[in-house]
Amino acid sequence: MKRDFDYVIVGAGSAGCVLANRLSAGGKYSVALVEAGPRDGGFWMTMPMGIGKLWQDSRVVWDYWTQPEQRLTGQKIFWPRGKALGGSSSINGMIFVRGEPKRYDEWRAAGNTGWGWDDLLPYFKKVEDAPKGTGAIRGKGGPMSCTYGVYRDAISRSFIDAAQGSGIPFNPDYNGEKSDGVGWLQFTIRNGRRWSTASGYLHPVAGRPNLTVLTEAPCQRILFDGPRASGIEISHQGTVTQLRARREVILSAGPIVSPKLLELSGIGQAQRLKGLGIDIRHDLPGVGENLIDHLHTRFNYEVNKKVTLNDLLSSKLRGGRALVTYLLGRRGLMATPTVTAHAMTRSTPDQPYADLKLQIAMYSAKDRYLDADSSGPPTDRFSGIGLGQFQIYPKSRGSVHITSRDPAAHPDMNANYFDDPQDVDTALRGMRKLREIARHPEMAQHIIRESDPGFDLDSDAELIDFMKRTGQTSWHPVCSCRMGQGPMDVVDARLRVHGLQGLRVIDSSIFPDMPATNTNIPTIVTAEKGADMVLEDAK
Repeated sequence: MKRDFDYVIVGAGSAGCVLANRLSAGGKYSVALVEAGPRDGGFWMTMPMGIGKLWQDSRVVWDYWTQPEQRLTGQKIFWPRGKALGGSSSINGMIFVRGEPKRYDEWRAAGNTGWGWDDLLPYFKKVEDAPKGTGAIRGKGGPMSCTYGVYRDAISRSFIDAAQGSGIPFNPDYNGEKSDGVGWLQFTIRNGRRWSTASGYLHPVAGRPNLTVLTEAPCQRILFDGPRASGIEISHQGTVTQLRARREVILSAGPIVSPKLLELSGIGQAQRLKGLGIDIRHDLPGVGENLIDHLHTRFNYEVNKKVTLNDLLSSKLRGGRALVTYLLGRRGLMATPTVTAHAMTRSTPDQPYADLKLQIAMYSAKDRYLDADSSGPPTDRFSGIGLGQFQIYPKSRGSVHITSRDPAAHPDMNANYFDDPQDVDTALRGMRKLREIARHPEMAQHIIRESDPGFDLDSDAELIDFMKRTGQTSWHPVCSCRMGQGPMDVVDARLRVHGLQGLRVIDSSIFPDMPATNTNIPTIVTAEKGADMVLEDAK
């Protein structure tokens, strides 16, 4: 096995696959892409509805759990992350979102030169192959397919109509000129199949002689020659192996593992690492701090039309017909991740831009992971939908830190959901807006009852308690290796780790703040821009 490369990339996820493609293009540089999980593929990974199976499959998912969330009645929150080529883009909900342009301008205004909307728009266009009929602000022919969902049922249409009736304008393309409004969702789906970064970036170039892809090779630590990163240590095929990087080591392992690897390598809060017996390479207190995630809370409803996932799972006949529809034409509910439409709106009129996301999911269940048990299907036994919401830009901050020198041990994760009282207030406004939409005549015509928690539970205190008992992640942890120039920042505007050489972090952990309702596309754009930076600096 080759052990010397120009660039070594850790993590073959939404960022790593992009970097492997761009850095190996032209053949000038040798590149190693190292992934802890297996190769991607299989029916459940390619079928959009297969997301319900993937979340429970430890072969392709890291089964992370947060520490007890003190503001959420002490419950631990399940945080699945992708463990295969494509990373979380191989198991996620596939929702294609660029984000609010003004948010990126705030990044630049905070001192992150080159990270404003005008700076990033060329990359957003470069990334995507946008749907037909979208405007000039959208890109065409890029590696990541973007398509509207193919399932448009009467209840989802009524959700859009009811949202308009409650004051949210219709937006035919929330990735176009403006992001707020209600409309049909766009997905990283091509011809009815999931389109991950492995599909768009890695597999088309897998035959390049200067690109080496190692799977099932977890990284244990970063190697150094003085202040310069010189390689990594991996576990591969039962042995510990070192890979050398002549130019740079790039961490693209995501917001949980990238800070973990920095800490295992002696980079982080000195006092914390000393307590674990780790030699200090560089005291960098921001490593693992500033963690942000979206807390999703929802209402469930019994509806009067058999158009939901509940109906497919409770009837072998309906389920079989839906499967045939998908296999023959890549259409129907199985060609979606169950969500069909969403709205981005302002919680109060004085907000500078939309700060709430509301969406409809075509199923109802006790939780969003559809745990199967011996008593029947994982969804409710009646036709059901879920209306969910989260605050797009939460103010609460958490952390992720190792508690052991063992590279195989999961770090401690604390999202600190609802730590900031303003987050509670904004989430409550979101739940009230969902109820307003549910009671609008356009939506109410389909609703038999609110099955969970029920319309009788209606006081602020009761709704807040309900959110704390039932809230779950929206799978968007970010910002744990934040970009900036402050004392708690980890990388500079060129994504180089402060105080060290030959080491960058290029993934969603570098976001200065939450950029969007969904983080996959901003992560891919970060990798595209990061690849250009690496190649520019190589000159």
